[in-house]
Amino acid sequence: MRKKRNPIVAAFLSFFAPGVGQLYNGQFLKGILFICADFVLLFLLFRLGLHHKLAGLLAGLIFLICVWIFMITDAFLGARKRKEYILKPYNKVYIYILIIMLLNSTMLIPTKFLSEKILGFGAHQISTGSMEPALSIKDYLISDLTYFKNNELQRGDLVIFQYPKDLSKDFLKRIIALEGEKIEIKDKQVYINDEPITEDYKVHNDERIYKRSENYRYDDLIMDNFGPEIVPSGHCFVLGDNRDNSSDSRYWGFLPVKNIKGKPLYIYWAKDKKRIGKKIN
Repeated sequence: MRKKRNPIVAAFLSFFAPGVGQLYNGQFLKGILFICADFVLLFLLFRLGLHHKLAGLLAGLIFLICVWIFMITDAFLGARKRKEYILKPYNKVYIYILIIMLLNSTMLIPTKFLSEKILGFGAHQISTGSMEPALSIKDYLISDLTYFKNNELQRGDLVIFQYPKDLSKDFLKRIIALEGEKIEIKDKQVYINDEPITEDYKVHNDERIYKRSENYRYDDLIMDNFGPEIVPSGHCFVLGDNRDNSSDSRYWGFLPVKNIKGKPLYIYWAKDKKRIGKKIN
């Protein structure tokens, strides 16, 4: 059976699933290539690490949109150039619909699973002031979830992790002590293996110092005086930069290293637009 191809239909099909418009036009190999390229390009752009910088993330997204528009245009022009065409066995409406449903079934995959488990990056929102001034409430972050697969934990690293008391929640804190190290806080000063450490990133908004010799609530006391304790194997000790307003290892214990998911990279959106693109360290 011979039949002309409708450019609008071809473009419409490729709009919903790149490559299907080419199949409609009888361009079988090109259609299959476009279908595969759509997923391969998405995977490669993230595996190449373009998302490690805001400019790279935006460039990657613009590139994918341009490729998508090219595929739609190619389907439209291909149909216009096509004269009467002998329909192939795959030129059936139900086949187009089936392919579109299969290709778009990825939308049924939870976004978090797709980004974190397949593409290796995470998006997070800061909901507390525990990391001020480095991070503010309603900052939106991109994190690299593969970073610590290739790099060892270091003191001072910022880490995204599953909160040990509720694994459904992600927290962000700074690593202060590693396994085997002695951690102690005396009058707000942190000591590692009995040596004071310099922390240019931390802030104290409460000038009071809660001492053991005075009658204070336990939570107030360990805010300024903690330990000494040895970090157990397979764990680390984390603190918020805003020391007087942070739920961290002082209160809920050492963090299992296995709970660490990744390293925050930069702010991709913020209430203060000057913070957009800011590298997190």
